[in-house]
Amino acid sequence: MMTIEQRLADAVQASNQLTEVVQNKINDINQQLKAAEDRFNAFMLEAHKESPFYRQSKNQFGNLVDKMLDGFDKSEAFSIEVSLYREIKTGIDWEQRDSEEKEILTCMGLKGHKYLQPTIRVLRLKWSGYDRDTHNAYSIYPTVPANRSVPLTVGCYAKLISGDIRYTWLNGVNHEWGVCGANYESQPGSYFHAHPYVYSPAGEVLFFWPAIVTGYVPIDRDKPLWGYYPSMHGENPFDTDPLPDLDRESRRSIERS
Repeated sequence: MMTIEQRLADAVQASNQLTEVVQNKINDINQQLKAAEDRFNAFMLEAHKESPFYRQSKNQFGNLVDKMLDGFDKSEAFSIEVSLYREIKTGIDWEQRDSEEKEILTCMGLKGHKYLQPTIRVLRLKWSGYDRDTHNAYSIYPTVPANRSVPLTVGCYAKLISGDIRYTWLNGVNHEWGVCGANYESQPGSYFHAHPYVYSPAGEVLFFWPAIVTGYVPIDRDKPLWGYYPSMHGENPFDTDPLPDLDRESRRSIERS
């Protein structure tokens, strides 16, 4: 005949075994839920990437007029200038590219690539004379505001040389080349100005392919997907081909002809 102590011990053992079974089942359920969540997230990412994109902003190529990006405007409160820093062209063997070109192409996910389209015009934005007590901090921005009735992604590739500048297409910029930018949910009937803000009296940043596009483009430095996007305005020589630096009136005269 079992003693009370033996019965209690058996009950405790049975309870422990049941607890172990339940815990194993919970772990199994959690693993299945995690796997299902991963599959769902992967599906949504691919679905986002397959959505049609079109560019709302002009001149992603980087044409310049009056020391500014054509199709962009700037704050007049302090000095801002945009100039051509360098060009990276297609058709050059990887071994023949210099270290900076390799660094830039690698940050785009193009390590080892020989061909690209279009030519990459790396631009330099320099500012000086900013006073946070008296000046609005916005820098440069597309002349035509974006339509925010649809989800937007604002981005570029950039590297901070000095100073402090942040947000919109320079969101997340640091001292290494990489994709920068941000995603914005739709706000029907509203518009969007994409202007990075400066937070230092002076500074310099290198960048290329700035744009506002409809849809969701993941901004991930480890898996860069930012590219050169079709324009809703229709491609034209002033959006895709390099032009000599012109004064604004000469530029407009050419465009009207």
